[in-house]
Amino acid sequence: MLQSLRRWGGRWAQAPVIAVTPRFGPPLAPQTRQALERLQVEHLSFQAPNPYAWKAFLNKHYALAAVEERSTSPWIGWLDSDLLITDEPDQLFLEPGMDFRACPADGIGATTGPGDPMENYWREVCQVVGIEIEALPWVTTEVENSKVRIYFNSGVFIYRRSTGLSQQHLANTLKLFDARLASQVTGTYFTQHLLGITVAQMGLSWGCLPHSHNYSTGSKKYPQWYIPEKLRSAKILHYHNAMWPSFWPTFLQCMQDTHPAVATWLASIGPMQNHAALPARLFNRSLKFLRERKSSAYSASCSVL
Repeated sequence: MLQSLRRWGGRWAQAPVIAVTPRFGPPLAPQTRQALERLQVEHLSFQAPNPYAWKAFLNKHYALAAVEERSTSPWIGWLDSDLLITDEPDQLFLEPGMDFRACPADGIGATTGPGDPMENYWREVCQVVGIEIEALPWVTTEVENSKVRIYFNSGVFIYRRSTGLSQQHLANTLKLFDARLASQVTGTYFTQHLLGITVAQMGLSWGCLPHSHNYSTGSKKYPQWYIPEKLRSAKILHYHNAMWPSFWPTFLQCMQDTHPAVATWLASIGPMQNHAALPARLFNRSLKFLRERKSSAYSASCSVL
């Protein structure tokens, strides 16, 4: 993500970037530190006082809350690490009077309103964080073209730092963890619907990013996302597992057909590889095993709606 941002990001190519590791784990390898320095990326490492540190997506919440406290920038943008910038993301900005922008990419885990299987779960979530479900505005998803209660993909978004959105998003997320609620569709992965709910709860002025600014790919839904004209217009690809060796030839050909200059650059780099030393890999496997056990125990204690 960082290399592509610096190379293809246009006016955002030299934007200040902070990479955050807010929980316990092996230290960064020397070559990783060198790469961050070469790319002019600040690395912020700390262990957050996180009672649910085994849940991976909470890293995002603590990372953003920490950056929100130390940054002086009027805007803060979140970019997941599994992104590929293919062209200048010219819509990744806030107009005067706007507080937040993200893409309503798809409706997995969203609710279309009364009668939807997810509606009761959403109603309970809203009760936990303190907002009436009827107060939520509506968006239209890009993939399904469905009208749903406010719901965004949280892999790419931008917001006004002065709103304190990240602090409230973190607080709401911890409330929902404490409530031990899970859904039949997304289980205990609720960071995305809580993002939109928090935006509405805070009364923020918001807008939608186009699909081109958070276009998902991956090996599992290849026939769904490989629409050449849409992929050709994509400026931020959310590639998920598409750049690992098993799918690399297919992904590279897709890029060659739609973004030939980016494909040539990618071919010179090659697919993603895990270059961590053996001790670090073994340590990470042990951590993953322990965290998955805690996650399973937590899920078993939840009420599923």
